[in-house]
Amino acid sequence: MATSAVSTSTTSTAADIAKANKANAQKIMNTLGAGSGVDVTSLAQNLVDAERIPKENMINGKIAKSEAKVTGYGAVTFMLGEVKKAFAALNDKTDFTGVTATADNTSAFTVSAGATATEGIHELTVTALAKAQRSVSSTYALATTSINGGAAMSLSLNYQGTASTINVTAGSDTPQGVVDAINIANKGVKAQLVYTSSADASPYKILLTSATGEDNDFTLTDSDSNLSFTDLQTAQDAAFTIDGISYKRSSNTVTDALQGVSISMRSLATTSIQLSRETTSTAEKVQNLVLAYNDTQSLLKEMGDAKSTLETYGGTLPNDSLVRAIKTTLRSMFMDNSNSTSGGITSLRDIGVSIDQTGVMSLDATVLDAKLKTNFDDVVTMFSGNRSNTSEYSVEKISIANDAFGKLSKMLRSTGDLAYQTRNTNTEINRYKEDLAKLNVRMETLLQRYTRQFAVMDSMVGQNNSTKSGLKSTFEGMMAQYK
Repeated sequence: MATSAVSTSTTSTAADIAKANKANAQKIMNTLGAGSGVDVTSLAQNLVDAERIPKENMINGKIAKSEAKVTGYGAVTFMLGEVKKAFAALNDKTDFTGVTATADNTSAFTVSAGATATEGIHELTVTALAKAQRSVSSTYALATTSINGGAAMSLSLNYQGTASTINVTAGSDTPQGVVDAINIANKGVKAQLVYTSSADASPYKILLTSATGEDNDFTLTDSDSNLSFTDLQTAQDAAFTIDGISYKRSSNTVTDALQGVSISMRSLATTSIQLSRETTSTAEKVQNLVLAYNDTQSLLKEMGDAKSTLETYGGTLPNDSLVRAIKTTLRSMFMDNSNSTSGGITSLRDIGVSIDQTGVMSLDATVLDAKLKTNFDDVVTMFSGNRSNTSEYSVEKISIANDAFGKLSKMLRSTGDLAYQTRNTNTEINRYKEDLAKLNVRMETLLQRYTRQFAVMDSMVGQNNSTKSGLKSTFEGMMAQYK
């Protein structure tokens, strides 16, 4: 960031300086004629100022101009960043919601649609919910009750058709120790110690739970037959039909039955799922893109106008070649054809975007709404090329939003032209400030020299006046003798 220029005096005009010099010259003539009373300090300072102020004004003018350029480049960087954000909201296929999903039975179902969902109405009926196996042990008086007389235990777990062994160390053969060993083993079955009631003589039990789905059933035994479990709930799959087709899934959240739709089932019930086209968010993103363009181009115009009255940024970059290049590049980003076209949608012009003779961009909301309803997928193609997660460093020509995002990213990097010009301008400012400091040193030296010279001159004039007075007194005395 640029810093303010350093000045040692108030800026003066050439007329002021000339007037002061004339007055000083007259003062010298008068005071030398009188023989004393010269203010040598003020005289020396005025002569130095006559030489210093024009040069200082010139340097400070250069500093102010360069600082304005730095401010301007900073504003351009910010505005291009806003345009980049607007394009980023449209450069990925997943940025387009496309379809919204609603269920009429919201107490029993939750549905949501992704980017690949398509419009339609579907009937869903759930006949069974997915459940996890739950098994509970016999009861224990304490969490620390010994199950195997203090000896180590070997537990055999059969889960999803795979057998494994869980070891319980000596001294840990307690309900809590068994729970800890099972959970540490992390074999797919979770254990917890439950406390039933203080009214029970033996209130502690070990509860085992698996994931939902019939393939997640399990058995757990120990080698000494000291542990026994009773099944409270058997594992089962969810069973449901969509549009008359039967499905079974291990979870009550299903993402692969209806394309692009996630369904969460909470009870045995029936619902209608409505998948309808959602265009509001896309229309808002296109509108934001147009606004970002207009705001940026408007600011660039004010910066390039030396007569601009815009506060802070107006006229900061007059006749700047980089600003002109950015304006041209920005316009082409918006008005060039996409490298991905479909269904007659080739550019922003085809969805209602236009630029008038003054360079102001506008959006015809009616045209955009119609295209989003009839050619939504084509609009997505034009913006994103149906790509996802494209790198900003990609040099491949893909689509309007992808290509613009890449160009803007390159422009805004630390190696880009904006950063380069900002660094160069800050270097200029530092050089001008060094020149200003050197000027002040030279003027201080000159002031000291003038002060010494005028002091000697003043002393000589004083001596001459003293001699003149003495001679006058002598002559007057001699003349008095002859009267």
